[in-house]
Amino acid sequence: MKGPLEVELYVRRSDCRVMQVMGETHTVIEKISPKTGFTDHLIKTEVSPELKKELRDKGVRVINVGDSRIWARAPSCSACRFFTGSDAMILNAWPLSKEEIVYRLLVPSMGYLKEMLSELNRLNMKPRVLRSREAVENNTGLTPRQLQALVLAYKKGFFNVERKSSLTDLANTMGIKPSSAEELLRRALQKVVGEYLKSLERNESQNLNS
Repeated sequence: MKGPLEVELYVRRSDCRVMQVMGETHTVIEKISPKTGFTDHLIKTEVSPELKKELRDKGVRVINVGDSRIWARAPSCSACRFFTGSDAMILNAWPLSKEEIVYRLLVPSMGYLKEMLSELNRLNMKPRVLRSREAVENNTGLTPRQLQALVLAYKKGFFNVERKSSLTDLANTMGIKPSSAEELLRRALQKVVGEYLKSLERNESQNLNS
């Protein structure tokens, strides 16, 4: 497998303040956004006033998002700190207990996955790949290689206002020429933006007909 992989990865850590409170309740973490120093979690669950108080007592900021979702912002745990500095993208996650969690990740390559596992083992997080498959074309029509280029560019800050990486950096990571990386990104962005604009047109048409 030379392209990006979709991976379900089990890890064990004991310092997540959110899961110290909610780890044994039935929850799905629809989105995890690790940042420097803190992590945002969009969690699908029913949360009682007592649970909210427990979370806030742990230093977690809690905001209701509709009737069955919360936005929880907490100091980053060891796993989230690791992923902040990695080239993997967290798609979602589900806790198994207060200390165990399964992340669904998009990983640039098999080689990178092996490097991740080695480092997570070194950090004593006991990683275990539960499932992996090659990331195939999705509803944007992206090829695995285009998806790989797009994920790397996003994770490495290529699209930031103050750009944190160059085409050469991306090309070196992918083992290709900068001109090839540029072509992959251009085609990927064309497809993603085109699909987004089509979805806007569809929504506008539905609104007019409703």
